[in-house]
Amino acid sequence: MSSAIDLSKILNNLFDGAYPALGSGSGRKVYDLGDGTVLKAAKNKKGYAQNQVEAIISEMDDSDVFAKVLFISPDNRFLIMEKAEPVTDFSYVRNFFHVKSNKELFQSNNFSYIPYKYNLLVTDLCRPVNWGILHNRPVIIDYGFTGRIRRKYYSIF
Repeated sequence: MSSAIDLSKILNNLFDGAYPALGSGSGRKVYDLGDGTVLKAAKNKKGYAQNQVEAIISEMDDSDVFAKVLFISPDNRFLIMEKAEPVTDFSYVRNFFHVKSNKELFQSNNFSYIPYKYNLLVTDLCRPVNWGILHNRPVIIDYGFTGRIRRKYYSIF
């Protein structure tokens, strides 16, 4: 991850409304920084935890399956990641990897390790909103929702 990011300048621009919002989830809001990257800003404890998990996975994983985290603030509130174009239909991902089903995709060599090594939920990873297209190939862009985070922040019991 890079330390050459000028977070204070980015935050000033953010608060001035310079960056369009791309989307929002239960824990984070995502902004287009206009330079091929996005800013994921935590809105609550869920978002802080998801940013932290994405930074850890990005640092650990040397595959081209995940969009890379380029920067995370010391408090995990802000994360900067490579920007990918949206995937609107999950069949695009299956077709790219030449599989017929989601089950087959996550049993393939490229993906079979993901649920076990990173505790990521396959059901969550089968949603097109969690994928993007980067360098003409699909990548996972939202991978902060692990089993631990689900249990800690999303379970009712």
